[in-house]
Amino acid sequence: YPKIEIKLTIGNREEIREAMHGYDLDFAVMGRPPADVPVIVMHNRDDADPAIDIITDMKTFFLRSLDIAAKAGIARDKIVLDPGIGFGKTAEQSMIALARLREFEMFGLPILVGASRKRFIASVSPSEPKERLAGSIAAHLIAAQRGAKIIRTHDVAETLQALRVANAIEGKQ
Repeated sequence: YPKIEIKLTIGNREEIREAMHGYDLDFAVMGRPPADVPVIVMHNRDDADPAIDIITDMKTFFLRSLDIAAKAGIARDKIVLDPGIGFGKTAEQSMIALARLREFEMFGLPILVGASRKRFIASVSPSEPKERLAGSIAAHLIAAQRGAKIIRTHDVAETLQALRVANAIEGKQ
């Protein structure tokens, strides 16, 4: 597992702007963020379509959104990509996105993953959202192993402990 930087931001949504559907849908509503504010571009679809190649769809989406952001003057070093686990994806597609996360390294940008308590976990192990801690941690450990630099979680202390232990074990190789 790679070393990760841990930063907690609680409450102040102005510290990070999130384009939930990419800039093509939200830029007019959001307005241009200040130059020093990071921007998260999250993949989403209006409806999940199990027939599509989700990775190809995500790459196309990110290319289009990055082009729009560049034309709007958003500095590339302020952009973070979010595969949008659970948003407009089937459970299978969310798991594919996590399994193939390294493919998004082609963009050379940090990747954020928020798999905490997501429905895809219940597709593997039936459970209610508050009962998905172990599945959330497993997903986040895989995400970190596959290149995620930022983890968004409900269960900060538990996820942090799991990541620290995984890092310590990996460091003993």
